[in-house]
Amino acid sequence: MRHAVKASFLAVAAVLAAATPNASAQLGEYEPCPAAGDARFIEASRAPCADAAAVAVAITPVAAADIDATVRATGWIPLHAVQNTFEESYDLVATRGLAALRIRRFGVAPDLDGWMAGRELLFSRLTLVGGATPPKDSTACTSSFLIKLGARFGGLTAAHCAGTTKSKTTKRRNTALRRPPQPGIILGGVRRNLARRAHPLDALVVPVPSGPNRPSAAVIERFIWRPPWFVRGTAKPITGRRVCYSGITSGPDNCGEIVRAFPGTKGLSCTSITARSGDSGSPVYTQPAADGTVRAVGVANIVFGLLQSMCFVPIEPVLDALDATLATAPG
Repeated sequence: MRHAVKASFLAVAAVLAAATPNASAQLGEYEPCPAAGDARFIEASRAPCADAAAVAVAITPVAAADIDATVRATGWIPLHAVQNTFEESYDLVATRGLAALRIRRFGVAPDLDGWMAGRELLFSRLTLVGGATPPKDSTACTSSFLIKLGARFGGLTAAHCAGTTKSKTTKRRNTALRRPPQPGIILGGVRRNLARRAHPLDALVVPVPSGPNRPSAAVIERFIWRPPWFVRGTAKPITGRRVCYSGITSGPDNCGEIVRAFPGTKGLSCTSITARSGDSGSPVYTQPAADGTVRAVGVANIVFGLLQSMCFVPIEPVLDALDATLATAPG
């Protein structure tokens, strides 16, 4: 059996060695690669197909509980594994520097998931239970940028998702990262709510997952079929600047221009982009660069006017109020 696996690996390696080590030909899309190991298919972005195939071969004989460690041993960082609803298979996404890969395999997805901007968050006054139906008072919003407060990481979203009482306490303190159809990840209570300040900002901080099988990354998810964008710094909300946001309702890469900033509201800026319920908290970022990187511009918080234009609070006042720094992707 070992000889057969070794021969199969060498055959795959020979085929891929003959192929051009190709980064994704189109910005923001995966490039299809030859299958390897037990993968149904393999895709790569800004990485040679041979490197992605090596990951597929490495995880072929590995138990689900050991997928995270095995992928890391190949030099890649796993982001999450997502179960497909149309068949018993799952997609595994991992990054290395500014490269990404996607591997589809038959079977049940390992319990591997963590914080990324653009994911669905739940808020509730009541206890949230992974795998259970959310309480009736639950509110769904979108996760935003990963930040660092001292030695700990946290995740941003809009403060109105949790709400405040008349006495300025947080209404819906309990939070979870939802993973339909799989059980959600319980995050815990809201850590910082900037709506409670004397000069409020519509932003708050929630705990982020950590530890084995719970990676948190400075990337923006664009659903499973597109590689993530990599966050590399901040940018100011200048009128005319082209920006995008990724929300759980409207989807990834909704782009337009900053059209106005309202004075007296901590630099609140509005755009030509429309948004809908559930998009609150979305990461607002610059138009992606050729290397797949973006810069954080703000956190989406309201829609304005008849056309439901998306407005946001700029990222820099939020970071200043929290005495925090923006987490950035390596590479």
